[in-house]
Amino acid sequence: MQMRAKVIRAALAMVAALVMLTVAACGGGSNNSKSTSSGPSGTPAKGGKVTLNAIFLPATWGTVVKDTLAPEYERETGVKVNVQLIARDAIHDKMATLFAAKDSSFDIFNLDYNWIPEFGGAGQLVPMDDMVSAADRQDFFPLTLKVATWQGKLYGIPQTIHPALLWYRKDLYGDPKIQTQFQAETGQKLEAPKTMAEWLQQAKFFNGKTFHGKKTYGWAAQAAKGFGNVHTWLSFLYTYGGHPFNGDFTKSTLSSPQGEQATAQWAEMMKYMPPGANGFTYDNVTTAAQQGTIATALQWSWGAFAVDDKKSSKTVGDWEYTQVPAVTAGQVSHPHLAEWVIAVSKYSKHAVEAKKFAAWLETKKNDVVQASLGGGDPVRQSSYSNVKLTKDKVPGTNVLRFRRLPQVIVAMKNAMPRPFFAGEERWETTVTTPLQAVSLGKESPAQGLTQSDKAVDASLQR
Repeated sequence: MQMRAKVIRAALAMVAALVMLTVAACGGGSNNSKSTSSGPSGTPAKGGKVTLNAIFLPATWGTVVKDTLAPEYERETGVKVNVQLIARDAIHDKMATLFAAKDSSFDIFNLDYNWIPEFGGAGQLVPMDDMVSAADRQDFFPLTLKVATWQGKLYGIPQTIHPALLWYRKDLYGDPKIQTQFQAETGQKLEAPKTMAEWLQQAKFFNGKTFHGKKTYGWAAQAAKGFGNVHTWLSFLYTYGGHPFNGDFTKSTLSSPQGEQATAQWAEMMKYMPPGANGFTYDNVTTAAQQGTIATALQWSWGAFAVDDKKSSKTVGDWEYTQVPAVTAGQVSHPHLAEWVIAVSKYSKHAVEAKKFAAWLETKKNDVVQASLGGGDPVRQSSYSNVKLTKDKVPGTNVLRFRRLPQVIVAMKNAMPRPFFAGEERWETTVTTPLQAVSLGKESPAQGLTQSDKAVDASLQR
């Protein structure tokens, strides 16, 4: 009997072991958020919960995710999301390094949209089409999804947009004395410019004069060598009808009449920016706008938060927003689009959970939450009529915090992205040097564009 009992106990133990192995092979059940997981070091996450590791830009939308939304997601789901904030170029380099090693350390990345063809085309991102419903596709701005898609697959969930807008100081444009002075000098009425010629005339008028007790310059925009001058110049190029490439991105086409006209206009206007403007970054433009030393600016839409910050700005409520001026009256302009998306690494060990988090960040509710906390402009069209945004005011004032939103809607109808191909990042690096030479007056627009075409074509052949 004892022998029989031992045999029975041994058999039961084997059955139990087989059951456990079967459950483990099936993933421990349908609720992946409660399955055992490993962190970057390979050790199980605390309490057996999934831990996701993400890299975001240290802009407002990145800090909102790290400080507010990731903790909220953990409270709701039990899934912890560790967020690291690193600079734009460092994100690109980090992704390239990790993907080359097929490293699973990070699950989620905040991408500048022009990297989608590069990393999505290399098969290093997880398709996200199943995370966006038909209703969602109707709600997102169409362009936001277009630039997150490569070869028919959606590789990122749009997180924030900020097309270029023309900013202008309503306290200067609405001042009767300044209006009279402008009329006397130009014979024109001072109002927000609708054409490039009007804008240039106004920049010349304001430049170097003292208004409201402060020396003022005509305008400011990003102009530093790198992506700064390229991103500003693109709004001119597109508005004048220029195109960087032929249809299949096999030849550079900057040396066109439209390209030369656009570059000449941009270079001429550079003369009416503050001293040192050729080194201006986004932060330099923001500071000039906050200090009230410029009359106009070509700047990202979401940057409007900074000029309404009473702690750092002397121009709270003074800025208004309109479209980038067109070439001729009645035409539309084509501002350069900026957008950041949320993507998931192909090498993630928790891709399903990572996709869920990315989609959760951009629900209708969270699209509004991010914007209300300063996390960039919304990607969903429905958010633009949400009273939490449209009625929100700068604390202690009657100034609407989101007064730019109607102009963002218009801009998103006409905005154009950077050249959308896998070599875009290298393209920016190639054209920025000739553009700087043009802006410094060392090369003519025709010379700079010819040099750009030659350098880009050589790069394409390599």
